[in-house]
Amino acid sequence: MPLIRKIVLLFVVVSGTAALTYFPLQGLLASSRGEVQELKSVVQKTEAELLGHTRYTSFLTAGKQSLAGQMTLLTATIVREEGVSQVVERLLLPGLSSSGTVAIWYAVEYSYGFDLRPNQYDVRAVPTGIEVRVRRPTLVATPAVTNLKYKILSGGVLTDEKAAALKLYEEASVRAKAQGALMASEPPILALCEKKLIEFLHGFLAKQPGVKVVPHITVVYQ
Repeated sequence: MPLIRKIVLLFVVVSGTAALTYFPLQGLLASSRGEVQELKSVVQKTEAELLGHTRYTSFLTAGKQSLAGQMTLLTATIVREEGVSQVVERLLLPGLSSSGTVAIWYAVEYSYGFDLRPNQYDVRAVPTGIEVRVRRPTLVATPAVTNLKYKILSGGVLTDEKAAALKLYEEASVRAKAQGALMASEPPILALCEKKLIEFLHGFLAKQPGVKVVPHITVVYQ
């Protein structure tokens, strides 16, 4: 075989071998690039989701300030019907002709709330979520006595009902204030106050940009 034909044949063989090697290699490189891009997309998505799950921590200070500005709206109001029977001396009840037993019924509106002044409580991130450290709720207004009714059960009669009603309202208000202070530690009232505070803070944080999840919020008394 002439030398030139041998050289041409060798060139064709080598070229074919190179082509067979080149194209699979290109496909492998393209596949690797696609996998790398897909992995990068997964990482970016995961980072975004993690950021969305922890983004709320950036707004805890703003949430605390917002709570402080909503003390009135966060007030928990409870209305109870009260009733009492008492012996009233003539001198203690204007218009009563003599000592007697009086039955009294009335409604009382109690208002409770937390002290949310900036230096009186704190909002912080903890491993279990968000913790609000605050003092127990207290009466935030004088209990409002309404719809008072009364009846003389025994003894004298009233000669000045207007003066008697005014005096009974005053006494009922004193009793309601003392009763309201005791009620502040009752579990249902604590639960109602906590519910209003937690709902407001959760709603505020959930509306902030980039926040996807707001964790469990707990109220801790200090």
